[in-house]
Amino acid sequence: MLEDAVIPVVKKKQVNSYETKYYVGGISGDAVMDCMIVYPGIQVIHNRFHSFDTPSNSTGEKRHIEINHCLRGKYEGMLDKKYYAYLSPGELSVSKWSMDRGDESFPLGYYEGMEILIDLERAVENPVLSYFHIDLEELEQRLLSSHNLVLFGATDQIQHIFLEMYEVEENIKLDYLKIKVLELLLFLSNTDFKIPQRSRSYYPRKQIELIKEMKKYMAEHLSEHHDIRKLAEAYHINVHTLRKTFKDIYGVAIYRWLKEYRMECSAKLLLETGQSILEIANQVGYSNPSKYTEAFVKSFGITPQKYRKSHIKMDGFQ
Repeated sequence: MLEDAVIPVVKKKQVNSYETKYYVGGISGDAVMDCMIVYPGIQVIHNRFHSFDTPSNSTGEKRHIEINHCLRGKYEGMLDKKYYAYLSPGELSVSKWSMDRGDESFPLGYYEGMEILIDLERAVENPVLSYFHIDLEELEQRLLSSHNLVLFGATDQIQHIFLEMYEVEENIKLDYLKIKVLELLLFLSNTDFKIPQRSRSYYPRKQIELIKEMKKYMAEHLSEHHDIRKLAEAYHINVHTLRKTFKDIYGVAIYRWLKEYRMECSAKLLLETGQSILEIANQVGYSNPSKYTEAFVKSFGITPQKYRKSHIKMDGFQ
């Protein structure tokens, strides 16, 4: 179970007899894993991460099945050292906990999702599951025949199962989660794992690493004008593939990401440096300060000058 994983926990809070909050360290940001024991050998974990990197984790060879639903953000993991797989909002993954995921990250810098962790050795003894004709060992065998991982695209049925799990009244939480876990396991028991659910969740490792290199280059050269066709040519990638893969990974088109990143960087420069508006505009790729001010207002609702002054006043007040 979660306590079996070697995760860098900096603080643990026992909420009640079945619920424990784990505050995670060892990452660039912060994270809380709210773990609830719903049946012997079955835990529901509400994961909330504000970080680009995932915590280091060693799970060993335990017979655990891990089911993950993504509510916000995006998860990225490498498979077989050849492919990157992604879990996006509304999507569902079912995997063996012990499988090698290689490099893992949260590409958008945040992630929220619900995880159901099943210890097969303990959970199979639960008479409630047999009453509903749920066979976890048969589920494990189907998962093994699917190379230990199955990805499902967002559907109304998956959303129906999971969305209500995120907001449950405390006085009925445990009983309600028990019902939802049974509903999920019944759904999986009657779903064909061999039907490809979402082939675009997989990307060749080389393709993803090229996109990441390109994004890093643009982030480090904000003052330059970036032409997608020239970038695609320089990195030996098809323009259509570049556009599609970038949006699939980061959730927005490449030029929109670049514009938003320029605004975020300029806002930081306004607060942390004494550079003039013209100097900052040039540094983030705007030769015309009026165009920069117009873009800044669209992003933050006020001019760069007012943004700087208002934050200086707030800092002085504090």
